[in-house]
Amino acid sequence: MSSPATTRPTPPTGETPAEEPLPSPYTPDREAKGAHKQDPTAFSPSRALLQNNPSARNPFLPQKNFRTGKWISPRFGLRQQADLVKLAIRYNVEPLLPLGRKSTEFKATRLAERGLRIKGTGIGQKVKGHKWERTMETRLEDRRKAMMEMPEMIRLWKQRGHGRGWQRWPKR
Repeated sequence: MSSPATTRPTPPTGETPAEEPLPSPYTPDREAKGAHKQDPTAFSPSRALLQNNPSARNPFLPQKNFRTGKWISPRFGLRQQADLVKLAIRYNVEPLLPLGRKSTEFKATRLAERGLRIKGTGIGQKVKGHKWERTMETRLEDRRKAMMEMPEMIRLWKQRGHGRGWQRWPKR
């Protein structure tokens, strides 16, 4: 079970969810030459999840000591965090754990933010891709239009006498 922040709300009974077309990763233009480096000071949804409250310390995150200025390491290391999260997922109590780098919610946010580890698949990025990938959308659209016009083309073909079946070639 995933945390409430990552689950989609179910529509009220009697209503069906509207089917939204998925955005295509294929771009017919060459606007996107490559992914630009992100500004380290810019807002990041994944970084916003990992904010530590000084009054109630998160044992999964490091914290800066305000008196000395030194960093206090997290109480649980990354391997222990991963084990705890796996155990919490098994017993459906993950939403009760504090957020950390190994939590499902953080990983889903990070994946949406950074993409699928393929350049250009993150939020607001475009894929340069191979030429066949860039031209795929237009080819699929042409193919769809041709399939829509197929019954008319068959009717015209039969009117001209081409649809009488197989005709043998004359013998020599």
